[in-house]
Amino acid sequence: MKTLFKLILVLAIAAGGLYWFAGYTPEDAKTTTQHVAHTIKEQTIEQGEDQLSRIDRIKRLFHFKEAVEEAMDKRVPLEHRVRSEDISPIVKQALVATEDKRFYEHGAVDFFSIGRALYTNTIAGQTVEGGSTITQQLVKNLFLSSKRIMSRKVEEVFLAYLMEHYYSKDEIITMYLNTIYYGTDYYGIKAASEGYFKTEPKDLNLSQAAVLAGIPQAPSYFNPVSNIDATKQRQRTVLTLMAQQGIISYADIDKAYYKRLDAPKKQENH
Repeated sequence: MKTLFKLILVLAIAAGGLYWFAGYTPEDAKTTTQHVAHTIKEQTIEQGEDQLSRIDRIKRLFHFKEAVEEAMDKRVPLEHRVRSEDISPIVKQALVATEDKRFYEHGAVDFFSIGRALYTNTIAGQTVEGGSTITQQLVKNLFLSSKRIMSRKVEEVFLAYLMEHYYSKDEIITMYLNTIYYGTDYYGIKAASEGYFKTEPKDLNLSQAAVLAGIPQAPSYFNPVSNIDATKQRQRTVLTLMAQQGIISYADIDKAYYKRLDAPKKQENH
């Protein structure tokens, strides 16, 4: 029964996604498809209320990888991104432990997390927990606004399924790390590691990785330059999550927590 329900839900999401992306009548289909290849570089995305031209939606559907690369370039140019092998494994482990601990187990959507979030939020009477996966977060960063409407959520889920179809888990987490906003005008793990710690992503240690994994939840608040106290509290939370999931030992928590960060200090105005 659970499998049947999940299948029905996936089919409904896919159907909704197709309708949302395409948005064109059957008589338009042939003409539109013929012009897609010639207009990819000429079309622009109309920003704001998630308004996308008809051709942009077709482009995402049939030229998805090209659309992803264009979106990546717009957010963080290639020269400011790093390859998977140039990112310390502990950085990926800290991120997964904090944002999506079942990342390597589920598909584009984590139905278990969605159910847990619905239950938690219902009990709390407000939104205190999200159910989005890292893949969903990535497509939001690349393609969507933060407006919470059903049509945007349908598009997000559909794009996430496309992302998981075309890219491996390691490629997805690498793209995500390369496009996260870390505060202080730092976009991507390269800018953040060099800006905060004057080191390359491949050389980040556990203490630094835990700080960076905690920043995206609230980049301005958990900023090691302007709010080191909040940053350290968040760092301990990340380290505790990693220990609870068996990634590090509980003894490692204090070792990493008390390790000197050497983050740049906030400059005082004189």
